[in-house]
Amino acid sequence: MFAHFLTVAAIALLGQVTPADTSAGRKLVRLLNAESAQLIERDGVNYRKVNGPAQFLHNDTYIICDSAIWNVEQNIVDALGNVQVIQNETVLLSDKIHYIADSSLAQVRGNLVQMVDKESNVLRTHFLDFHTRDSVARFFRGGSMRNKDGGTIESSEGIYESKIKRFKFLNNVEMESDSTLVRADSLSYFTELNKAVFLGLTHVWQDSVYIRANSGWYEREQEKYLFSDKAYILTKEQEIWADTIYYDKKIEIADLSNNIQINDTVQKVIFFADKGRYIKEPLSATLSKNPSMAYYSVSEDKKDTLFLSADTLKYYTKPMRELDTSFVIAARNRYTEAKRDPLQVLIENVKKERQSQQLQASGPPRDPKSGALPQGGAKPIVNQGNNQSQPPKDTVTTPVRDTVPPLKLEEDTTTVRFTIAFNNVKIFRGDMQARSDSLTFNSIDSIARLYVNPVMWNEGSQFTADSIQFVLAGGKLTKAELMSNAYYISREDSLYFNQIKSTDMIGFFKENSLSRFDALGGASLLFFLAEDSVTTMMNEKECKFLSAAIDSGKLSRVKYFDGIKSDLFPLVSLEKGKDRLKGFIWRESEKPVTRFDVCNRNVNPSESEKSSLIEKPLFPNTRRFFPKKEQAGKPDLPDNKNSIVKTPSTKYSKVDHASSF
Repeated sequence: MFAHFLTVAAIALLGQVTPADTSAGRKLVRLLNAESAQLIERDGVNYRKVNGPAQFLHNDTYIICDSAIWNVEQNIVDALGNVQVIQNETVLLSDKIHYIADSSLAQVRGNLVQMVDKESNVLRTHFLDFHTRDSVARFFRGGSMRNKDGGTIESSEGIYESKIKRFKFLNNVEMESDSTLVRADSLSYFTELNKAVFLGLTHVWQDSVYIRANSGWYEREQEKYLFSDKAYILTKEQEIWADTIYYDKKIEIADLSNNIQINDTVQKVIFFADKGRYIKEPLSATLSKNPSMAYYSVSEDKKDTLFLSADTLKYYTKPMRELDTSFVIAARNRYTEAKRDPLQVLIENVKKERQSQQLQASGPPRDPKSGALPQGGAKPIVNQGNNQSQPPKDTVTTPVRDTVPPLKLEEDTTTVRFTIAFNNVKIFRGDMQARSDSLTFNSIDSIARLYVNPVMWNEGSQFTADSIQFVLAGGKLTKAELMSNAYYISREDSLYFNQIKSTDMIGFFKENSLSRFDALGGASLLFFLAEDSVTTMMNEKECKFLSAAIDSGKLSRVKYFDGIKSDLFPLVSLEKGKDRLKGFIWRESEKPVTRFDVCNRNVNPSESEKSSLIEKPLFPNTRRFFPKKEQAGKPDLPDNKNSIVKTPSTKYSKVDHASSF
């Protein structure tokens, strides 16, 4: 008992603060609790050996351990066995620490170094430095952090700033959260917000989606993402580029801005814009701020592309079963009608009309031998067999091939594509150009409709009407229909234009070039004749309808039908204005000359193959520091209630009378 008293007294005397210490501004370590303490000497230096459990205090930070070697002169504590460093609600656990009080530096080392913060985030490593004055921890040589929800973030090194509740992971960063995997150059994680901020090149995998960007952030609880600086997204059906992409996973909506490009590899269409909204399911994209699109087809390894622009573009899909039945029927009928030749229908109708007129003019049928009319007029045909009536031999008893089958939309899983363009529509393809106020397209009938002052050009020919629609079959232009006030113009020379005006017109295309067009419903024509390469005559014609063959954009042959009128006028005596049909407007100045007049974007080449080869995170540090997760596939969070030690009380042990050391 007397020996113990001498030991404690010696500690008290040796631990007194000197005036020199105070003037130097040193903040010395305080021993709050211990079982015993004794003075020892090593290499001529006096140390205090403290046996515990022992508690030290410095910079409002508690150090708890089984034992410690304490250099009072150098203000250094080496804590050993079940070491805990507690500051506010941050707890460090390790086998040992080397605490340099003058530098406020705790060098924490051990087989397993663990730090637990207020939000129950657990960081594990082998090497960690904790600055008690700044409340900053730095780990190196690999570490992994797991949050309360089982998500993990690991890196080669990192920093934890307790005051602002932020982890910063540096070099070889890999993250897992729910179904999201991340590989990044560096990453900051704000624990109170449950928010990860990506710094540098970042790769993200979410289900079947791959994302790449140079910066961004992720809010786990809200399931919101922001990717910026050359963002890129790869899905099973699309590739997406943009300067910035904001994505809300809960509602599956993405807002994109600047240098947007969306490649739909299934539908073979590319969208461009500087502002857009993308909805994943059902697929929808609304583009504004200089939007355009490229619709391409591949035939025999040759790509043919149609470019389209407008003030606003909207592209969306809908399941067939969700569409109005009447709309589907009308679209299917349009598809069927688009395959028919209206001119042949007109010709057949004319033949039938003439035959009917001839029958009426000739009167009732006469006896072939005598030429006499049958007595009592024509007799009905009476069935001579059984009593059942028999249809005439020529009656069609099988369904007509073009008849639309009964609709069962509720069972139809077909996805229908729609494209709508608003205001200032422009179209360019090598063989065809067009302009209008608006455009609509759906994949049921494959017909693009131009509304409000539309105009179309093909190899020097100009077409106008109240509305124009053209049929795309397999990406190829096959047919164009001009409805109401149809007008065809082609330049003959620098002064004169060949013209055809009709109620309606239909143009037919071969290999995307106009090969024939028909004027239906009363046609008026003006075309000019040349002698020795000099235009000298104008031919004016009228007819009920006509069919014109086109070769290299020029009229080569015209067939006229019914009510034909024709006049020939020498140009030298032609009255002013007679060389123009009513409504003539030559709109060549509006024509897009190159695709850059419609779409001035450079097309990003596909990165799908390269992106698919990028290796996903392997989490070597997580497997090392949280081995049970690798084995069981479930989170292995420690019981933080047991691992976190509450701030020690001020109840002292046998050395409580030594208040300062």
